[in-house]
Amino acid sequence: MENKKNIRDESSSQNGLLIDEEKTEDIAEQIQDLVEKDERPAAVELFSQLRPGDQGEVMDDLPLETRQEMLKALPPEEAAEILEHLEPGDAAEVSEGVDSSVLSDILDEADSDVAADILRQLPEEHALDVLGEMEEAADIIPVLQYPDDSAGGRMVVEFVFVKDDATAAVALDTLRKQEPEQVKDIRSVFVTDAEGRLAGELSVARLALAGPGTKVRNIMETDIVSVAVDTNQEECARVMERYNLDQLPVVDAARQLVGVIMSEDIIDVIEEEATEDIYRLAGIPGERVFGSLILSMRNRLPWLSLNLVTLFLAALVISTFESTIAQFVTLAVFLPIVAGQGGIGGTQTLTLVVRSIALGEVSKKGGLRLLRREVILGLIHGLLLGVVVGLIAYFWKGNYMLGVVLGMAMIGNMIIAGLAGAGIPLVLTRLRVDPAVASAVIVTTCTDVIGFLLFLGLATALVTFLV
Repeated sequence: MENKKNIRDESSSQNGLLIDEEKTEDIAEQIQDLVEKDERPAAVELFSQLRPGDQGEVMDDLPLETRQEMLKALPPEEAAEILEHLEPGDAAEVSEGVDSSVLSDILDEADSDVAADILRQLPEEHALDVLGEMEEAADIIPVLQYPDDSAGGRMVVEFVFVKDDATAAVALDTLRKQEPEQVKDIRSVFVTDAEGRLAGELSVARLALAGPGTKVRNIMETDIVSVAVDTNQEECARVMERYNLDQLPVVDAARQLVGVIMSEDIIDVIEEEATEDIYRLAGIPGERVFGSLILSMRNRLPWLSLNLVTLFLAALVISTFESTIAQFVTLAVFLPIVAGQGGIGGTQTLTLVVRSIALGEVSKKGGLRLLRREVILGLIHGLLLGVVVGLIAYFWKGNYMLGVVLGMAMIGNMIIAGLAGAGIPLVLTRLRVDPAVASAVIVTTCTDVIGFLLFLGLATALVTFLV
């Protein structure tokens, strides 16, 4: 029990712990050790000392069976808060081993969007059993109607609104009657008309300062941004970022207010989408650091195989110039420089463009301007780097023509890198193909193949000056 005392001694004045990654692993080991010694109450007590966010981190380091034991042992409201700090897939995995009667109590305490995310990923029979036992099922069912990557799937249905014909006094009474957790972070409330349509928004400060008999419709803001239930979550994130919103109302086809997307939920969306794009660029979508080996092989092997094909294409180009290389073997030394520099330049441009497309920063008209900019940038980089490598080749090998050939090939390949890095994702987007998935292999192939063609082609044309 000494280890548990040591951790308790580090607790903050808020009865929680401020822990880093190393401490997270230490605590997870101690909890698992207590469980293996059949000291489960002590393990639960130690786990309960952590803040919900830290509990989620510790959960990641525990075996699945222990995670489920911790979840079952905690009060439903604490367990629900932990699930809200886990990744949706991890939350569903932990929940799958929890009895329907226990899980229904936990999800009753969770936000409607979190509960819906978990229910979507549970086996159908288990999900239906849990939903049938939930007291708050009526709040979850509307969210389950929509895809999880849409505004409807991301919204919460626990939100505060007042009627436009209510007085300020009645509206304040409405706020006072809400659960504390529903209004603790609310800076403004939404206003609906008699049919439930979104009519406006009203800050809590303005409501509190208004005369008791003042009608809400006379003090509300009517210029309000909203999204439809089928709006993609990426667009929701862009809207909230553009207009600096803490909460985004979601309306149906009749403009009735059906839910609200909170800023903390959209942060998760931004992280998910950015992670997804980065993984797709590398050809490893959906992987986790310590995830399934089979999943990793399934994700990576097709792209590695495709890349192998492109490498053979590059090798075919080189083999075409075997006679030139045989006459001047030094050319082989500089092949990786031309291809490698072009590959890096293309990847830099590609990363920038794919991210800009994902964030909606590139319009149809802006595509040509972006293309022109990257080609000019490639030309400038090519000139600067071409001069450098040309001089290095000359002083290293004592052949000025080798420096000229190498410099010209570098200039040409850097222009191609800019053109391919910007142009390929733009074309794929027009073809409705995710640019994050296929762009990297195509860009690398272009810079390798064209780089070799330029360098060896120029060398072949000027071989009499080289030897």
